[in-house]
Amino acid sequence: MTANDSTADGDRNAGLDEFPFEARRLARLVPNCAIYVLDPDGYVTVWSEAASQLTGYRESDAIGVHYEQFFPDPAREDDRPDRLLADAATAEQIQTEGWRRKRDGSWYWAREVLAVVRDEDAETTNGYVVVTHDVTVEHEQADALRTEKAVVESILDAQPDILYAFDRDDTLLHWNDRFETVTGYNPEKLVDMDPLSFVAPEDRDRVGAAIDRILEEGDRVAIEGNLLTATGDRIPYEFNSAPIIDEHGTVLGVTGVGRDVSERRARERELREEKAFTESVFAAQPDIVYAFDADGTFREWNEQVPAVTGYTDAELAEMEPTEFVVPADRDRMASAIRRILDEGEQITAEAQLLTKDGTRIPYEFSGARMSRDDGTVLGFTGIGRDVSDRKARERELERLEQLNGVIRTIDDELVSAETRRELEVTIVETLVTVDSIAAAVVGTYDSASADGFDPHVRAGGDVPANAGLLPAPTEASIDDPAVRAVEGELVAARRHLHEDPIDEWRAVADEHGYRAVAAVPFVAERRLVGLLGLYAPVPDAFGEREREILQEFGATIGHAINAMEVRRLLYADTVVELEFEASDRGDVCIDLSREGGCRLSIEHLLPLTDEVFVYYLTASGIEADRLRELAAARPEIREVRCIDAGSADHRWEFEIHGSTIAAFLTEYGARVRLQEIDDGVATLVVEASPDTAVRELVDALQSAYPETDLVAKRDVERPLDTGREFGSAVEPDLTEKQRTALEAAYYGGYFEWPSRNSDAGEIADRLGIARQTFHQHLRVAEAKLLEAYFEDDT
Repeated sequence: MTANDSTADGDRNAGLDEFPFEARRLARLVPNCAIYVLDPDGYVTVWSEAASQLTGYRESDAIGVHYEQFFPDPAREDDRPDRLLADAATAEQIQTEGWRRKRDGSWYWAREVLAVVRDEDAETTNGYVVVTHDVTVEHEQADALRTEKAVVESILDAQPDILYAFDRDDTLLHWNDRFETVTGYNPEKLVDMDPLSFVAPEDRDRVGAAIDRILEEGDRVAIEGNLLTATGDRIPYEFNSAPIIDEHGTVLGVTGVGRDVSERRARERELREEKAFTESVFAAQPDIVYAFDADGTFREWNEQVPAVTGYTDAELAEMEPTEFVVPADRDRMASAIRRILDEGEQITAEAQLLTKDGTRIPYEFSGARMSRDDGTVLGFTGIGRDVSDRKARERELERLEQLNGVIRTIDDELVSAETRRELEVTIVETLVTVDSIAAAVVGTYDSASADGFDPHVRAGGDVPANAGLLPAPTEASIDDPAVRAVEGELVAARRHLHEDPIDEWRAVADEHGYRAVAAVPFVAERRLVGLLGLYAPVPDAFGEREREILQEFGATIGHAINAMEVRRLLYADTVVELEFEASDRGDVCIDLSREGGCRLSIEHLLPLTDEVFVYYLTASGIEADRLRELAAARPEIREVRCIDAGSADHRWEFEIHGSTIAAFLTEYGARVRLQEIDDGVATLVVEASPDTAVRELVDALQSAYPETDLVAKRDVERPLDTGREFGSAVEPDLTEKQRTALEAAYYGGYFEWPSRNSDAGEIADRLGIARQTFHQHLRVAEAKLLEAYFEDDT
C-alpha cells in the first residue's frame, strides 16, 4: 500500500472510530452471521471472524477492499453494488439477495441487510453495516421446487382428460388447461365454484355422495355423470377421483381425472341400433404417467408404471424412454421424442409397451415438452393408455357384424323351411361362412346316453370324437360347454383350448386346430329341443356379446322348431292321444278343486309369458263368492275375474303364475284337449304328434307331479276337418300378439251378444297392454280371418 493509499485509508476511517467496537461486539452476539462495516465510499473498515469463515478473506485481506469485490462480474458491470449502497443511504436499511464471490472464486447465495450509519445530527453518512446470511441451500431447494412445479404443470397439460383438485371446503385448488377448455369458465370464475357446479342437477346427489365417501372414508371412486359447461351443455363424463392425503394420513381434499365418454356412448347406441348388442367400455384404469429430463433420465412416474411394466423403482430410474417399447417401435418413438423436445410438439402415438417379463401390450402414448417460465427445456412428460380392450373390441365388432349378417340370413330362411332337417341344414351351412367359425353341428342332447350328444347335421371342418361337443366321455366333462348349456339353458363356451388345463381339450386344439368351442341350446317354453355346436380357429371367439347374440338366436330357433311341432300336431291326420289322471296338489287347480269340493272344467290356456298363464274355466258345485275367496288366498293366482255368473255354473278367468300340469304339457308341444277336475282329481286328455318322445314326456311330467298316472295311450286318426284346413291357411299370417288378442277376446266373453261379459279394457288389462293396442291387434286378426274365409280359393 502506498503512502497516499495510507492517507486515503486514514481519511476513510476517521469518521468510524466511534463504532468499530460496537460492530465487533454485535458480531460476537450474532456468530452465525457475517458482519462487516463499510466506510461512506463502500470500503471495508471492520471485518468479523464470521465474515472470514464465510468468504475465506482474512481480516487483513478484507480491510480496504471495496464492497463490489464480493459481487460477480455481471453485477459489477451493472453497478449493482453502488446502487445498493445508494438505496441503503436513502432508505436507512435495505435487504437484498444474490450471488456473492468467495476468496477462492466459488459462489454462495447471500441474504444481506445493509444499514446506514449516520452522525447524531442524522445528516452525514459515516458508513454502512452489512449483515450477511449464507442461504445457498435454501435457494437451491426453492429452485428445485420451481423445477418440480414445472414438471407437474407439464404433466397436467399433457393429460388429454380434465384434471382437478378441491380442498375440504369445496374450493378449486388446481386444474389443467383442458378443464378450462371443456367447461368454458375462465380462471377468475373457476376459483369461486364448488365441485357440484360442474355436474348436471340430476347427477349431483350421486356425485355429492361419492365426494363424501372420498373425504370421510378415503375411498377411490369411479362414477359417471353429465358434466355441465358454462353454456349449459351436458357432456357424458367418467370421473375417477381419489383423496388428497398429507403425511399424517389426514384427508385434505379430492383430486381426480374426468374423461369424456361421449364417443363411447355414441358407439354403444350405434351397436344397439344395428343388432341390439353393446359392449361395455373397457374398465376405467388409471393411466401410466411419466416424466424424463432433456438427457433422457427417468425423473418422475406414478405407481401404475411399475405395476404395468413389472420393473422396480430402482430399475426404472436407470432406464431410457425407448426401452419401454418393443424394438420395432423404438426408432419411431425416438423420433417423436425429438420432435417434442426440439419443436415443442404435443405428440400422440401408438406402440407396443414391453414389460419386464416380455409381455407386449398395445398402448397409446401422449407426450408434451416440460419447460421453465424462462423457456429452458427441462424434458418431456406424458401419459400411456392401455388400448388392448379397444383393439379387441374392434376385432370383436368385425366378428359380430359378420355373425349378425348370417343370422339375419337364417332368420329369413325360417319362413320357407318346411321341415326341421331343412332348417338345421340351413343353420350349419350358413354359420360356417363366418370367418371365426370353422365347423358347426346340430343335434340333440341326452344326459342318459353314453355319448351324450346325438348329431343330426354338420358342416365345415372336422369335429371331435363322437361328432359332439365333448372330446370324450371323461370325469372332466362336467365342465364342458354342452353340459353347462343344457343345465343352464344358456350359451356356454370354452376358449383358449390350446392352453386348457384338461388334456382332452388340448388334444382337440392340437388335432383339429380349434381354439374355442361353444354350445348353443335351442330352447322353447323352457324345454331343450336341440343343441348347436360351434368350433372356432381363434381363441377369443365367443366372447360375451357373441354369446348374447347366439343366446337370442338359440331362442329363435327353439321357438321355430316348437312351432313346427305344434303345426304338425294341429294339422296332422294321425295323433297320439294320452289320457292322464292326477291328484297332485302341486297343481294349483287340482288343490283348489279339492279344497272347494267343486268341479273345474278348463276350457283354454293362454300363455302370457313362460311363467304366466291365463286360465279360462267353468266352475260348478261351489258358490262364486266362495271360489273367489279360495282363489284370492292362493299366491299363485294373482288376478281373478268372473266372466259369467250363472245359477249353477259360472265362467272364470284366472291369471296363474308358475307351472301347472296343463302348462307343463304345452312346453312339450302337447295339446290339452280336455281337462276336468272333480273334487281334487283331474282327468286330462292330451294330443301329441306321432314323433313325440312319449316316454320322455311322461317321465318328465311324473317327475314334476308324482301323483300323476298315464291311464291310456292310443293312436287316433282325425277325420277330414275343414276347420283345421281353414286354421292352416290363417295360422301363418297371424302374429303371436294378434293370436293372443284373438284368443283372450274369444275365451274372455268379448264376442258374446247381446250381453257382452267382458269389455276391451278388461281384456287389455289382462294382457298388460293399452286398450288401443288391444283393439289394433284384434281388428287386424279379424281382418285376416275374414280375408282367408272370403278370398282364399280353397
